[in-house]
Formats: sequence, structure tokens, C-alpha cells
Amino acid sequence: MGRKKRTATKRAEKKTSLVDIMPYVFIIAVVPLIVYLYVDKLEPIEVSNWRGGDQYYDLLSWWKSRWFIIASSLGLCLFVIRSIQGRIQIGWKPGLHIPSALYILFIILSTITSRYVSVALNGFVARYEGMLVLLFYVLDMIILTSLVRDERHLRIISGSLLVSAFIICLIGLSQLAGYNFFNTGFGKSLILPARYTASELDFKFGTMVYGTLVNPNYVGSYVALVFPIAVAAIFLARKTAFRIGAGILSALLLVILIGSDSGAGLVGLGAGALIAVIYFRKYIFRHKIIIILAAAVALAGLGLLGQRVMSEINAGIHGYYVEEIIIEGNSARIVSSTETLTVRHDAPDITFHNADNHQLKIDVSDAEQGRTIRFIDPAYGKYTLTLSGEILWVRNGEAELALRIRQDSLALVGNRGEDTQVIAKPEAINVKGFEKLGSARAYIWSRAIPLLKNKILVGSGPDSFAIEFPQDDYIGKINAYNTPYMIVDKAHNLYLQIAVNTGVLSLLAFMALIAVYAVSSVRLYFVRPGKSPSAYFGAAIFIGICSYLAAGLFNDSVIAVAPVFWALLGMGFACNSMSAREQK
Repeated sequence: MGRKKRTATKRAEKKTSLVDIMPYVFIIAVVPLIVYLYVDKLEPIEVSNWRGGDQYYDLLSWWKSRWFIIASSLGLCLFVIRSIQGRIQIGWKPGLHIPSALYILFIILSTITSRYVSVALNGFVARYEGMLVLLFYVLDMIILTSLVRDERHLRIISGSLLVSAFIICLIGLSQLAGYNFFNTGFGKSLILPARYTASELDFKFGTMVYGTLVNPNYVGSYVALVFPIAVAAIFLARKTAFRIGAGILSALLLVILIGSDSGAGLVGLGAGALIAVIYFRKYIFRHKIIIILAAAVALAGLGLLGQRVMSEINAGIHGYYVEEIIIEGNSARIVSSTETLTVRHDAPDITFHNADNHQLKIDVSDAEQGRTIRFIDPAYGKYTLTLSGEILWVRNGEAELALRIRQDSLALVGNRGEDTQVIAKPEAINVKGFEKLGSARAYIWSRAIPLLKNKILVGSGPDSFAIEFPQDDYIGKINAYNTPYMIVDKAHNLYLQIAVNTGVLSLLAFMALIAVYAVSSVRLYFVRPGKSPSAYFGAAIFIGICSYLAAGLFNDSVIAVAPVFWALLGMGFACNSMSAREQK
């Protein structure tokens, strides 16, 4: 009788454990796929740091964040219940729990001390990574370290991840082929409420791949994270059909990475490949063809990155560079690296002058968009000015700015259409001529890093980067983006994002957590590598985590990808625990 009871209990525990991991299967597999319209009514602080009015039509982030919170809440409730029942044992792990607790503490402190509490709680428009989302990232990770207890759990969760990745790849292939699934009638019917189905919704990424992941850049982070697990599945799958499927998925992930044109993804994948070479060094060095192929791929990747870097450097060096904009009364002087142009309004006349204050001769023609003005002087040949009503657009090649002409004054048109006469010059690291480097990442970092001196203990609040960034840095934006009318809403660097939003100490806590995981993983998989499936899963997850963190040097945390990262980090800790037990 006792044996039957024990058997029944064991079966119940197995059944219960599968139920317990289902919220995390949903998070890792379903959340990245969610695409559905939500009309977000913006907070005043968002409106003042955003272009496009007081409403935002979101398709790719808001519902992801809400379903993530719902699933995480359910997972937490189940975990608490099972813990009270004694079905789940929570062991004290200082290396895991102390940095996690500190990270949570600084998130909460940065929220309650924030000047933008509503944004800190709910997240900034188009991103939606507020306090609850950040807290559940960490809690999900901690819970999964206890929930994932055997190979079966690993296979279920990783299998669901790979199925989700396959769907993303198929959608990405449609985008790469120029037949975006979301622009089809059927696709629109899935992502729009009935009243919007007939709208002229159109995704404007062209043939760049973004799948369901918000932006092509984040495809790079996702591929860097998932690709090692897909490759591992080729060897760990028990059925030939699954191995073939994993091989096809691995190839498709590389295709959509190339289609996304994500440099961050290439960096991440390169970092992962380097770690994989170290892990499989004994096998690789016995097969020269693998060495040759790996070297060829590495050189090709470096060549692509090098080409992009040089093109961006050349654009900064040889392009139009604004040194200064000075507005005084009825005149505006634009000092560039090549010439000085002064616009003077002596009602009703508008005249243009060079650096020596000599009036420039002009050629005027009428067009549908307004009056077009060009200069006779070849030194100003790249300029095209358009006067439409009271707005004068000044364009030099791809660079542009707008001046508003009043009866007795001139002003630069600001982000929100306001008149600006005092041009801000925020504190910045000098990157003159290199603002465009890294798709303007050099510019963003040069303005964001000086913000850190006031964010040691706490940050400005979760997802508040866009508000803290000097959006009125019009000269800097012209040099970085060719227009002052660009809203910088993210750091394009995971670590800088954390430091600004939740403080430098929170970044240190996060890095301590990663360091604990990395040291444990290196010891288990590289110094004394195990041969069990959990060891191979653990090594693949570790490579994926490292790849994501490398991509994070150029990408941000985002609701489309970050839940997968934190879930895999929890599984990585769990694999390390299983591998450590197996090695004893």
C-alpha cells in the first residue's frame, strides 16, 4: 500500500511540475509571437518627448508586455502555492539570490524616486519595459532555477522555443522576399481589431527582416540567443526528423540574421562562435575542414562589419557637419564644416549671406510643396531651400533643418513644432566627426555617458531613457542623423540602458549575477566538461547567453526578446545545478 501511495505521489508531482512550467513555456514561445494593435494614449511627459501626437498605434510591444506580466503573475502564484505545499524546495544560493535581490531593490528604488513615476511603472511609449516587467524578468529567472529539475523540462521548454523561432523565421522569410505576411489581408485580420481591418496599415521596413520582434536590430539579439540551442538540438534530438528540423531551423536563423542586417547580431553570433570553438576544440582540431569553414565565416563576418564601420566613418568625415547654429532676432547663422550660411528676414524680404556677409544670388522656382530656392554660387550648390508658408526648410544633401519665419524674428523649429532660439549644447564626450559611427551609437553614447554621474545609487526610473536624454540637442542630432527631428528613445547598449534607468549600482548587481553564472558555467563545461544531455544543454544555453550579452553592447533590452534571455538564464542556472550533481 505504501509503495502505491509513493508511486501515485510521484506521478502527481510529475504532472504538477509540467503544469508549473507552462507559464514559462508561454513566455518563451508565445510572447515573442504576439502582434496585435493597441492604441496607447500617451502621458503628458511622453508627448513632450515623442513625435506623433498624443496617441500611438502599437502593434509589436504593448500586448507582449501585458501578456508577459499575466503569464509571469500566474507562474509566481503557482510557484508560491507549490512551495507552501512542499512540492518545490527553494535552496539558498548566495551567488544567485544576493545580486538578484540587489538588482530588484535598485529597480524599486529607481521607480519610487523617479520624476516620471507613471513611465517608470508602465514603460515608455513603444517599449513598455516598466517596473513590473523588469521585476518579473528577475523573478522568472529565479523561479526557473528551482522549477527546471530534469532533462524532460529542458526538452519541453527548449522545444517550445525552437518551434516559436521557426514561426518567426517563416514570417521573416516572407518579409525578406518582399511579401510581408502582416501586409496581407489575412495577416491584418489576425493583428487588427475588426474595425481596423480595412485600414491602410502598411509595415515600412521594406525587405528587412524583423519577424515579430519589433525591429530588425532585435532579430540579431534573438538569433544570437537561440542559434546555439538550435545547433545543440541537432545532436540532442532523439528522432531523425527532429534533428533535420533543428538543422533547417539553424540555417533559417542565419538567413533571417543576414536579412535583418543587424551588426549587433553578427557581433553576438561571432562571440558565441568563439566560445563554441573553445568548447569543441578537441573535436574541431581533428577535422581541418571545420577549421577552414569557421575561418572563412569569421573573415566574411569581419569583412562585413569592417565595411559598415568604414562607410559610417567616411559619412561623418566627408559629409555635412554643423558646427554651430546662432539665432539672433531676425537672423539665423548656420556654421558648417564647409561654409557659413546666414538667413536674414527683413520683412517682407528674405536674404541669404555667406561668411563675409555678402548676399548670395539665388534662383527661385515654384513647386507644389512651396517655393524652391537654390544658390548661384557653386560653393553653396548642395543647398536646396524650400519656403512653405512660414516654414523655411534648409537642406544640404541629406541634412535638413526647419526655420520658422515670423514678422520680426526667426526661430529653429523644435521636436514638437515649438520655436527655439537658444540652441542647447548638452554635456558630451567629444566624438566630433564620428557621430554617425555605429548607426549613430557613438552620438547616443557620447551624450548618455555624462548622465551617469548623477545616477550612481538610483537611476531616472525604468524605461525613462528617452526622457533623460537631451532631445533638444539639435546640432548633435543633425550631425548624427542628418535631421534634428529624431527622438532617441533607447541607449542602443544594454549596460548603458540599465545604468541610466535603474542606476550604476543596479548595473553592478546585474553584472555580478552574470559573473556568478559565467564562472560556474566555465568550470562545469570547459574545465571539467560533462557528457550528459543536461551538460550539453547547459553549454548551449551558456553560449547563447554570452552571444546575447555581446550583442547587448549594441542593442537594448526589449520586451520581444528579453523574456527569452531571462528565462534561458534561469534554465542555465538550473542546468549548472544538475551538471554539478552529476559530477559528484
